[in-house]
Amino acid sequence: MSNSKPYGFTFNGHHSSDFGLRVLDTKQITLPAKRKSLVTLPYSSKVIDLSNVYGQNIYDERTITFPCKLPYGREDPYELYSKVTQITNWLYQPIGKVILRDDAMPNYAFVGEVQAAPTLEENYNFSKLTIVFQCDAYRLKKRFDDVWDPFCFDLDAAQETEFDVHEYENILLINTGDKEATLEVTCEKPVDLVLGDQRYHLRAGGNSSEDMILAKGENLLTIVGNGKVSFDWTEEVI
Repeated sequence: MSNSKPYGFTFNGHHSSDFGLRVLDTKQITLPAKRKSLVTLPYSSKVIDLSNVYGQNIYDERTITFPCKLPYGREDPYELYSKVTQITNWLYQPIGKVILRDDAMPNYAFVGEVQAAPTLEENYNFSKLTIVFQCDAYRLKKRFDDVWDPFCFDLDAAQETEFDVHEYENILLINTGDKEATLEVTCEKPVDLVLGDQRYHLRAGGNSSEDMILAKGENLLTIVGNGKVSFDWTEEVI
């Protein structure tokens, strides 16, 4: 995105400024709430919490509200409603949730959808259009390698993700997300990957599987073979 564009968001292939929208200072983001499943025991004042039965917290969805100024109003109703139609088509076109990027968080992405109808407040020569995105609880976060420019020392882990393997290589990968992440491995030649108690036979080129999972935190793995091997994954954070 060009730095000359005003602050906004990117969704369904367009930046909000492509339609003349300018996001106002009253933007709101709700943080996801913990979803609780409480059971009251009969004849007791005790309450059992079943929400973490699988060993992790469960969260509800979040909303992001973008109040936007649109430079068209009742002065030219034809132009106003022509632009509103374009914007509505843009926002409603995706089937289900897709990637939503907020300029304020360039290293993160949301997965969201416009479910509630945007509200339009008309003035004489401008209007206010309020857009609400219903988003997954977790944000998608870039997996950082040892690059310093976009690096956050409080949240990221600098690490090598590409290796030149000779016979075998023991590797430490750190998943700084809040959930497990699916590992993607690109190999110059066929190699074997030992992760946990499983051994995977990887072909030359890209490899991914729902079974190749990075746990939260540190992950020790071994590559057996020769050639360049690189790793990638997408982290999910609250």
